Amino acid sequence: MEAGMKDYYRILGITPESDDEQIRSQYRKLAMQYHPDRNPEDPQAEEKFKEIAEAYGVLTDPQKRSQYDAAKAAGVNWQHDAGQGGFSYSQEDILRDLFRDPRFQTMFQGLLQEFQRSGFRSSSRFVRQSFFGGRGLFIGGLFMLGSIAGPALLKSAGKGIGNGQSQSLLKGLGRTFGSLLGSQKEQAEPAPQARQPAPEDVTYLMRLTREELQQGKSVRVVSEGPEGQEMLRVKIPPGSRTGTKLRLRGRGKVGESGRGDLYLSLEQI
Repeated sequence: MEAGMKDYYRILGITPESDDEQIRSQYRKLAMQYHPDRNPEDPQAEEKFKEIAEAYGVLTDPQKRSQYDAAKAAGVNWQHDAGQGGFSYSQEDILRDLFRDPRFQTMFQGLLQEFQRSGFRSSSRFVRQSFFGGRGLFIGGLFMLGSIAGPALLKSAGKGIGNGQSQSLLKGLGRTFGSLLGSQKEQAEPAPQARQPAPEDVTYLMRLTREELQQGKSVRVVSEGPEGQEMLRVKIPPGSRTGTKLRLRGRGKVGESGRGDLYLSLEQI
C-alpha cells in the first residue's frame, strides 16, 4: 500500500468482504468507544472519532469504495494521483458527503440518542466541532454546511432518558458553551439502595468493558446546571461491576425543591 494511504478496513476493524450491515454495526460500536467524553485522558480519541466516520463514509459509498479499492490495489498515491486512478477525496469531502446522506442521518440520530443516554455530548455544536472544526450553521432544527441542508439529524431525541431531561439538555445549547471546554472533577459515591429517585434526579447508562470496570476509568458527562450546561469529569472506581450505581450528589436537574442527584448506572459491554 502507498505510504500515507489510510487503511479504512483496518480503521474499522473489518475486511474487504464486509457488507454494509457489518460496517454499520462496527461503526456504531467504535463511535461509542471513541467518543471524546468516554476518553478524556486520551488525546488521540477525538481524531480517532473523526477518522472512523471518514472510513465509514468511504466504505458505505459504492463509488468511493470502488475508487479507494482500485487505488489501494494499484499502489497509487491516494489523493495526489486522481487522474491516474488515485483516490481524490479529502477527509472534509468525505464527511460533507456523509452528512448529506439520508441513510447516515437516520442512523446517526440513533447514535446521538445513545450518546445522550450515556451523558456524553450530542449537541449540534459538538458535532460541528468534532467533524467540521466548528464550521456550519444550525438553524431551526437544520444542520447547514454551506448550501447543504440536512433534516434535524443533530437534534437529540433523548428517548429513554425521561423526566424532560432531553428538553433541558437542548435548552442549554443556546447558553454558554464555555463550561464545556473545561471539566469539573467530581467524586462519585455508591448510590444508597433504599433511596427513591426524585423528579430532579438524572440517570445515565455508562457502558464499559470488563477491563475498564476492573481497572477504573475517567469519563466526562454533561449535566444541566443553573447557569447552563456543565461538563463533569468522573472517576469510575476500580473493581466496579455491572449493576453498580454511582451518585454525584447535587449534580442532577434544577427543580422547585432544589437540585437533584446525577446517577451513573454501570453496565458491562
